[in-house]
Amino acid sequence: MSKRALRTSAWLAGGVALLAPLGAIVAQPKIAAAQAPATTRTVIVKKVVRRVIVISPRVTKPATRIVYVGGGSSGGSSTSAAAPAPVTSTGGSVPK
Repeated sequence: MSKRALRTSAWLAGGVALLAPLGAIVAQPKIAAAQAPATTRTVIVKKVVRRVIVISPRVTKPATRIVYVGGGSSGGSSTSAAAPAPVTSTGGSVPK
């Protein structure tokens, strides 16, 4: 068998395999109009509406702390004296 004949038979076999399901669908028996039910069916459509509201829980934040460190007075009278500023060092040599 030549290459041309082999390719032709392969194409024909592929075409038959592709069209075989279509032939099976066409060959199915048809439903006759006389076999249809005489009474019509009433279709009831019920519409259900659901509303979903998603609320994310509030994230509790830690309480805000206000800390006053040293500094002058704002002009008001105070019963306690302000703490002195902490002693800091630059880590370098200190001139004497």
